[in-house]
Amino acid sequence: MTALLGSPVTAHLEAYPSRRPGALPRAVRPVNPRAAALHAYATTQLGAELISTYGAGRGIPGSWLLLSGLEIHLGQSLLAPDLMGWRREHLPRLPRGTSGIALAPDWVCEVLTHPEERAQLLPLYAREGIRHVWLVDPEVRTLEELELDGRRYSLRALHSGSETVRAEPFSSLELPLRLLWAE
Repeated sequence: MTALLGSPVTAHLEAYPSRRPGALPRAVRPVNPRAAALHAYATTQLGAELISTYGAGRGIPGSWLLLSGLEIHLGQSLLAPDLMGWRREHLPRLPRGTSGIALAPDWVCEVLTHPEERAQLLPLYAREGIRHVWLVDPEVRTLEELELDGRRYSLRALHSGSETVRAEPFSSLELPLRLLWAE
């Protein structure tokens, strides 16, 4: 989930308990147990697939630093995508001694659990210049592949069901979507 400091989103998030005094929660997860389980499963499976192909130590051209559960601090924005990635040429190693990263990722993925997430997240990600966004909806079994076009995202592709896809920026990976759907 994402928070923009000083916005209506902040007021919404402040209703949830925090890890430490004065901190925004990293993520607000759904109350619906089915949605929570589908979210966790899709996020974990997708992260595992991407890391096994592009992650640290793979030594292939185009390797990435791929993470989950970390905050991104950009100007007034505090972002916490479900999954995020930086091309190694943009972020060769993980910064030490910080609770977050102050460099916009090249790619983020959000596993959707609330209808309003899309409207809240995309403008923030566009403002920060995040080029590639994936929106995964495990309820309806879709992966939307979005690319920043000026100040807005355009839909590159909508994948669904049990397709095997090659999605930017990870097009060398054949990703069987069925792996994400907890079947």
